This record gives sequence, C-alpha cells and structure tokens, in this order.
Amino acid sequence: MTGMDQVRALSVPLPEDILKHKWAGELEAAAEAIDARLERADLPQPMRERLTCEKERLRRLPLQYPWNRAEALQKLQELIPDVTDEEFAGMERQGIVDFIYYHGEKRYFIRFHKSIAKRHEYLARAGQRVSPVSAFLAPLIAEAKEKGVIARRITLETSIAPEEDAFEPGVYRVWLPVPALTAQQSEIEILSGVPSHVSPETAEARSAYWEKQLDKPERFTITYRYLNTIHYADPLHREAPSAPLYPNALPVCEDDLAEDGTYIRFTPYLRRLAAELSAGLERPVDKAWAFYGFVTKKVNYAFVRNYFQIDDHGEYCAVNQLGDCGLQALLFISLCRIAGIPARWQSGLAVEPEYTGSHDWAQFYLDGWGWLFCDPSFGGSAFRAGSEERHAYYFGNLEPMRMAANRVYMAELDPPMKGLRIDPFDNQSGEMERVGADRPFVGRDVDDTARMISAEEV
Repeated sequence: MTGMDQVRALSVPLPEDILKHKWAGELEAAAEAIDARLERADLPQPMRERLTCEKERLRRLPLQYPWNRAEALQKLQELIPDVTDEEFAGMERQGIVDFIYYHGEKRYFIRFHKSIAKRHEYLARAGQRVSPVSAFLAPLIAEAKEKGVIARRITLETSIAPEEDAFEPGVYRVWLPVPALTAQQSEIEILSGVPSHVSPETAEARSAYWEKQLDKPERFTITYRYLNTIHYADPLHREAPSAPLYPNALPVCEDDLAEDGTYIRFTPYLRRLAAELSAGLERPVDKAWAFYGFVTKKVNYAFVRNYFQIDDHGEYCAVNQLGDCGLQALLFISLCRIAGIPARWQSGLAVEPEYTGSHDWAQFYLDGWGWLFCDPSFGGSAFRAGSEERHAYYFGNLEPMRMAANRVYMAELDPPMKGLRIDPFDNQSGEMERVGADRPFVGRDVDDTARMISAEEV
C-alpha cells in the first residue's frame, strides 16, 4: 500500500464512532478505534487504506491548531488592535474563525488571524490601504490589453531544507518543483543546482530530485530561467479568434470533464449549485462567467488547514464559502466540468520582486478560443478592492508573473515518493522524506525560499 493509495481512499467515509471521537477532540481514542478495526482480517481494503491514512491525519491535525482562546485573541489583536472579546465571539458564530476541540479545549488554526485580516471589512482596521489600483498588476494588465500579448523571461532561485528541530541524520529524498512546458511557458533552462534527476518538461508535476546522505541539515537549491507568454483574451465580449490563442496546449481529453478521486467530485450539492448558477444560460462562456462570479464574489479568501485534512475540496469551498487559491480554483474546475465545460488545473508560484510564493489557478476550454486561464483568487481580490477591470481580466487571462510546475492535481512525483507526502495533492513548495523513517517526514523549511532574480520584458 503506497502513500498515494491511502490518499485516494480519503473518499471513503469514516466510521461514525471514529468521526465522533475526532471532532470531540479525543484524537487518541479515535486512533485506538482505528487500530481495533485494522486488526480485523475481514476489513475491506478500501477501508483499511482510509483508516491507515486517517491515523496520519490525526497525528498532524493538532500541529495546525496551537493556540487556546486567549492566545488566539492576542494573535488577532496583533493585526487588528481594536478587536474585542465580544467581537471575536461573533466571528466564531459567523464561521470565519477556524478551531477544533482538543482534549476538551478549543484550539485555533495557526493562520486564522491572517485570514481575517485579509477580509475586506477588516483591511482598514488592520492598517492596510484599500485601493482599486494595484501598482504591480495594473501596468501588466494594461500592457497585455494594449499589445495583445505580454511576455517575460523570468529567472528564479528556489530551495528547500529540513527544519533543524525535525532533522535526524540519514538518506533524504527531495523533490523541488521546476518549470514545466505548458501552454504559456517555454524556453526552460536549468542554470545552477546539481540534482540527481530532473523530470521531463512534459511531466504532470515537474520537479528536480535529490537523494543524498545528510549528517546535518542542508539546503537544496536550484536556479532556472523560462519564458512566460500570455495572449490577451476577452471571451465575453469578443468573437473567437481564427485559431486558438495557445496552439501548443495539450488537446482536450476525457479527464478534463471527469470526476477524479477525492478532490473533484460531482456531489449532489455541487450539481445543484452548478444548475442554479447556469439556469437560463446557453453559451458555455456565460456559464463559466457565472461560476467565476460565484467563486470571486461569494467565496472569501482564507488560509485553510492542509488539504490533507479536507475530504471534499471543491465542496468544502462552496459550503463554507471560504478557501484559498487552490480550493477556489478546484471549485471553479468542478462547476465547469459538471456543466460540460472542459477545465484543468495549474499551479506553481506567483512571482513578484518583493515576494514569490505558492499559487494555484485554473484553465477552461471554449470552442474557437481553445484553452484560456482563470484565477479566481486574484479575481476575488480585485472585486473586493473595487476593480471591475482587474476582476474581468482574470476570467480568460493571467499576467506572465507565474511559474507553472504542475498541470494535474494529485499527480505522482518523479521518482514516486514512498510514503505520505506533506501535500499529497500538489507540489508547489517541495517534498522531502527520510528513507526508513517510522513516520512520514513533515519538518521541511519552506518559508521565504523562492526569490525572483530577474523578469526581463520580451
């Protein structure tokens, strides 16, 4: 049984007694109930895989919820000083404060306060200036519209290292994402770094791989250059071009319309939501625009616990009406596929001079136009800032300040990872494991580990 086999089994429901123990904060009792079932010889294999995976989820879960209520309120007041205890309680009732019960006490998500500080109604109170104009994005969007095409040759340095507190000597296997050949990305060069192996440019999840004996923590670093080219599209208001904008994009296939395992599931709620949002609409572009409108206007951006801890990613985003860039992209993809519109995943990095970090977005297919892009989280940010132009731009387009490493969600690494990954669904920040370890390794240092060296106009 591989780690990916276990993750694929997350679509199997948990037995009710285990679920009750888990959400009551009785994680040890939940683990004991799992062990009792795993001892049964007649346990079906899908349930065995699900329960084995759940034990690891139980181990990791409290690590993401470190604060009691007093500590949580203090963390929030560090960002929004005038928040009161009563207001904090109201936020809990509204469902915008993420917590679990653990040993009879509420414990709060490690980044909940940063999610609240990003909500439009709290930005000014958090000391952030709210403006419809983005000094970084506005010139890029203007250039794309004026020229019809915008390109940048980008050079990045990225790295990963084991955290010192989690390190033990041994043989380490490391996967660090690198640019893949995509519809918009080409002319890829590895400039420095000596990995043991680099995936083919066409890999579903491309990475540089190292396998090395470490006696002390060591950082694995790679530098690369690539060309990112975006063709401006306005599918809502313009006729389709005579040829697709991205002729090198992979053709539509059955997977672009399909459910897939634990993360793109056409649940009854999502089917009804897609039908409601697209009611009376005939053109696929209008349906896709309606789905984009729901995700960007009704879903609030929020940092969420690791995707490994969430069972139905798209539905979670729709039901709770909150999610980060990946959950928003998955919800858009799911709604499109339900409506018969081919849709795909892309992820990697969003690149800026001051900060480069993990990011996810989507692609969708329209006859005549071919494959286009959609970034719901950037679009939602634009909507809440009051920029209709920027909101509309991210339906059909990206700017070129991206690095795309992954084009299939939950793609296998190259070479395959033996144990459970830190993020089994996506590889944006890198993965690491120690050969022979009793438990999956989760102690990687990925903070501020990507740096833009240059972005040359082409």
